[in-house]
Amino acid sequence: MADFFGYSRKTLVKYIVTIDENDREELFTFPRMVHHDAMAEMLGLIKNQTHGNWHRVRRMPVAAGFVNADNQCYGASETLGLIARPALDSDLLRKQLD
Repeated sequence: MADFFGYSRKTLVKYIVTIDENDREELFTFPRMVHHDAMAEMLGLIKNQTHGNWHRVRRMPVAAGFVNADNQCYGASETLGLIARPALDSDLLRKQLD
């Protein structure tokens, strides 16, 4: 049976794609019980540390949604007001998993 978005596989996790100051996109997955906006706030607190010298990496959310058991990204985040980019986000996820 297909879910609301037309996928037959159960949603495993939520995700957010961010872009940093170097225009690099990263995809972060997290549990379904965490709201997208709460996770986006935490991503802004991650430090990049090299031998005691650290700085915060500014990450701007650009896409958000859900990941199913086939590693397909879909949907949207109501709390961030962002939609998934199914093909781009699924490809980014696959690249990060390799």
